[in-house]
Amino acid sequence: MEWLAAKVGISAVQWSIGGIAGLGVAWALKKIPNSTLKAKFGLFMYRLGIASTLGMSRIKIIRPFWNHIEKWIIDAIDNIVGHGIKEYIRGLRSDN
Repeated sequence: MEWLAAKVGISAVQWSIGGIAGLGVAWALKKIPNSTLKAKFGLFMYRLGIASTLGMSRIKIIRPFWNHIEKWIIDAIDNIVGHGIKEYIRGLRSDN
């Protein structure tokens, strides 16, 4: 490995190792059914959302108005981030 780093440079070797690792992850993910991945990741994100809002009403500065602005913040995240990801995926599929 050292001779390869000396020949082409350490950054080229690092990029190659990263590419090989990416191929390994892609191969492993192909072995897991999409429905299982979506279910597990969906549950993880749901729990992350619950954990994100649990402590907001306990912060002294935010407590008085959190229940009034919570729905607007959640709608903004849904509209901006959710729509952005959907459009990104639509763009990825545009060349098919």
